[in-house]
Amino acid sequence: MLMSTLVGSRSWAAGHLNDVEWKVDIQKDALEELDFALDLLRRTAVPMEKADLKTFRLDACSVMMRRVKAMLDDGAGFAVLDRLPAARYGEEELVRAYWLLASLLARPVAQNQAGDRIYKVHNTGRKALPGSGVRPDQTDMEQNFHNDNSYNRTQPSYIGLLCVRPAPQGGESSILSISSAHNRLLETEPELLARLYEPFWVDRQKEHAPDEAPLLYEPVFTYDDRLKARIGLLPIYNAYAMRGEQMDARGAAALDALKRVFRQPELSFHFTMEAGQIQFVDNLGICHRRTAFVDAPEASRRRLLVRTWLRDEGDVGYDG
Repeated sequence: MLMSTLVGSRSWAAGHLNDVEWKVDIQKDALEELDFALDLLRRTAVPMEKADLKTFRLDACSVMMRRVKAMLDDGAGFAVLDRLPAARYGEEELVRAYWLLASLLARPVAQNQAGDRIYKVHNTGRKALPGSGVRPDQTDMEQNFHNDNSYNRTQPSYIGLLCVRPAPQGGESSILSISSAHNRLLETEPELLARLYEPFWVDRQKEHAPDEAPLLYEPVFTYDDRLKARIGLLPIYNAYAMRGEQMDARGAAALDALKRVFRQPELSFHFTMEAGQIQFVDNLGICHRRTAFVDAPEASRRRLLVRTWLRDEGDVGYDG
């Protein structure tokens, strides 16, 4: 367990972000490179996921994405790219341009056992019930702060989210620094923080081989020269429901303490993504959430985000 306060650009509160770089404008030269690459993809009919980046001249895009990587690794831990021309591109080309940019950051990896590396975040009308395998990102429900894929042995290093269409109402995004949350717990409730370094049962959301156990047993926090988090409150609560047992009192109190930190308004930063904007986060050092939303009745206006999971370690498969 880390017993010292974390300092530096990662340990931010929302009020400090005026002094921290987090927004990146996509410049004209980068957009021109993407236009050329998209035209080449159209003419050659190469599937997007099989395209060789060396085929394209993406010098300006590469410089921009190296800047983004530095912001994720050594800065605030997140970046918003503003923005791809959503109206001019249309959905298909918007996703292709996003794929090219994300691939310059790190390798896109599978987001489920089926091997899908492009994943649509939208409301399917299903409910995220214990053992159902339905992820909250496939609903219109409010999501708690979390790290993506907290229920897998190998989490992605970075998360990308492209906004194709925002919700007509709701769907506000929030992010919070894991370092800042840890600092607050160390200051106010160190005994409960210690419990978060001990394992909890976690529902694997049915993303595992048929002969594997449906649950993991992992801690929320780990520290090995770097603080890392595995935060997924709903998969934890669902796992105990699946086991038909109550969580230990100290564990329940520790999760309640974490939720109290999440509710402290000075720690989290809120924004609403607009069409064409892209959000990238350090998945192990930043947690994120979204509010509930109301969709439009017409399919063409319903909220749609497209997600990539990025990781250079391990293999491209879901289990890494």
